[in-house]
Amino acid sequence: MRILVTLIGDLTMKQLTIALAFILSAVTVNAQLVCGLSDYKKGHMNGCEHGLQGTGIDEFTYVPPPEGFIPGAERSVVISVVYNGFSAEAQTAFQFAVDIWASLLTSSVPITLEANWQSLSGGTLGFAGADGYFRNFPGATEPDTFYPAALANKLRGSDNDITSFDLSCTFNSNANWYYGTDGNTPGGQYDFVTVVLHELCHGLGFIGSGNVSGGTGFLGIAGDPIIYDRFVEELDGDDLVDTYASGTTALGNALTSNQLYWNGAEGVGNNNGNRPRIYAPGSWNGGSSYSHLNEGTYGAGSGNALMTPFVGTAEAHHDPGPIVEGIFTDIGWTVGGCIISNVTLGTQTPCNPATNTYNQQIIVEYSGEPAGGLINVNGNLFTIQGSPQTINILGLPSDGQGVDLDIFFTSETDCVYQESNAFTAPQSCCDNVRITAVDTDVKQITLTNYGSCAIDVSSFILGSEFSFTLASALTAVDGSIVIPPTGSVTLQWNVWNPNPTGSTMELFAPGANLLVVDDFLDFVQWGSGGNGNEALAVSAGYWGIGDFVSLVSPYSYTGDGSQYGVAFWQGSFPPCSIENVTAGAQTACDPMTNLYSQEIIVEFTSAPATGSINVNGTDFAIGASPLTINLSDLSSDGSSNDVLILFTDEPTCSTVALGVFTAPANCFCPADLDDSGYVDIADFLSFLSNFGCTTGCVADFDGNGSVGAEDLLIFTSQFDTACP
Repeated sequence: MRILVTLIGDLTMKQLTIALAFILSAVTVNAQLVCGLSDYKKGHMNGCEHGLQGTGIDEFTYVPPPEGFIPGAERSVVISVVYNGFSAEAQTAFQFAVDIWASLLTSSVPITLEANWQSLSGGTLGFAGADGYFRNFPGATEPDTFYPAALANKLRGSDNDITSFDLSCTFNSNANWYYGTDGNTPGGQYDFVTVVLHELCHGLGFIGSGNVSGGTGFLGIAGDPIIYDRFVEELDGDDLVDTYASGTTALGNALTSNQLYWNGAEGVGNNNGNRPRIYAPGSWNGGSSYSHLNEGTYGAGSGNALMTPFVGTAEAHHDPGPIVEGIFTDIGWTVGGCIISNVTLGTQTPCNPATNTYNQQIIVEYSGEPAGGLINVNGNLFTIQGSPQTINILGLPSDGQGVDLDIFFTSETDCVYQESNAFTAPQSCCDNVRITAVDTDVKQITLTNYGSCAIDVSSFILGSEFSFTLASALTAVDGSIVIPPTGSVTLQWNVWNPNPTGSTMELFAPGANLLVVDDFLDFVQWGSGGNGNEALAVSAGYWGIGDFVSLVSPYSYTGDGSQYGVAFWQGSFPPCSIENVTAGAQTACDPMTNLYSQEIIVEFTSAPATGSINVNGTDFAIGASPLTINLSDLSSDGSSNDVLILFTDEPTCSTVALGVFTAPANCFCPADLDDSGYVDIADFLSFLSNFGCTTGCVADFDGNGSVGAEDLLIFTSQFDTACP
């Protein structure tokens, strides 16, 4: 592992280099630079000797990821990786290992990691290390003690050095890797997920500063230990940091005693109360000694084998194991930490008209929750009861708006869940203001409050055919623009000019965006479809395409405040009215009778359902308008004729139409048999010659089929007269 030493928490990298050079000129500093993994059969790696070694022996073992691990689930730490030269399948396996670590650790500071893919000599499988060490920073749990960068950032709560990665790693592109994530590693191949997990473990803090050279032992960087060093002790319980001076043979003997143990409480607790044994062979093995668990104690397939110094082919360990988790907890990590992984919605109650509020049930799933404190949901505190926990949020305002969720534990405030627009509140049941009447003749609009509290509608917006106005700009007929519960207000809009053949009235919320459905409150359309904001009303679910009230103003709402659409609106039937009377066809004068017939066309609205229509004293059946009536047996006298029409069951619905038609001239002169225009002796002689006729008789004036005495009387009545 490369070690960059920061003597004071905020030194820049340039200052660090200068400071380190100065220190090294005065003090001998020996520390492992890199811990790596190499193929045991192929040799050693520079600067770390063997590191973690591959045995080349097929083990055919698999330790699965930690219980409850779900790939890609919500994490309480962000680990960002910059990949250099990796194939897609190598990245997938690498990210799987990263996700396992992210599922175990908690930090409010993202961990940054550089991963390199290159050909390495000497059979090296890979190596990794922290890119910096820091001491005496705010939040450090031990004074004069170095912490690897990622852990130092976690403890401080911010990045100690934003100019560099927290750790770096390199893996051999020539190795015989298995990139699967299922742990089913074939013989002869090394499980890439296992190797990445192991190396990242070193970079995150499983590394000490111990070293032996020529029998002399060294410990620390520039005189101060790494946090790992403070938890290593001998068989008899003497810890290395306090017992031995660096640069002594005694420390060298201890580091190669084969009897080193971890004494941290969590590491011991996770090992059934026994001190975990550290790998410390009698011959110093650089890169393997001291910074691994003992291989002979925790063999392949055991739950704690990941951090031993050897790895076999066909050996997969996808869980760091309980001892490593305990060691990480001892050095300062929050392991298996708190995470709120998911929130699902439960029951939402309807709006309560008495309070204009509602209740929302949520189901919160979490793990690693703190032992004490409460769970805070949008400022409301609840007892921690165990996951999944059903929580009822009471008394939320019914405003129809989206509600964000902000959830955290009061005793672990960085265990947070946040979601925007997690659910939507019901619409207000207190200020349910609706349009309930529209009178286009007097230009009045009535608004009704179906809620349980008084509503000031002065900021509500009324619109008609894209003409908009604030309610406060109108005159309240009753003097008040505040509507009491279940009350109404009628507004006078004097400059409104509605089109009676097709128009609309719409209501918008205060401060509305006139193009946003959520701000659209009500709509009514009359006369025809497709007017004004019909499309917006359809989108809001208030109206149907092309629907309109087909009767005339005034219009009134018949629903209970929760219903919308033309079915809940009615108009007024117009009063009975005879709107037009015109002349139709007229027959010619019948010279035999001097009579004719005349058609009259009558247009009317809202005729009574009973009775008759009387035209010039004659009753006719009431049909549909326009109604054609035939007046017969009218006298041909050439006069102008008026028409008097009324409905017998509604006589006030009547009209007198003057000069509707003119009668034909008198044509009654049957005795002028020679059509001379005068009844004289010549006509009498013709009559006498036709007297007694019984077939085809021209002198059959009375039309009885024969010429007789009655016809003589008619002739004599016209004798010696001029015909019209």
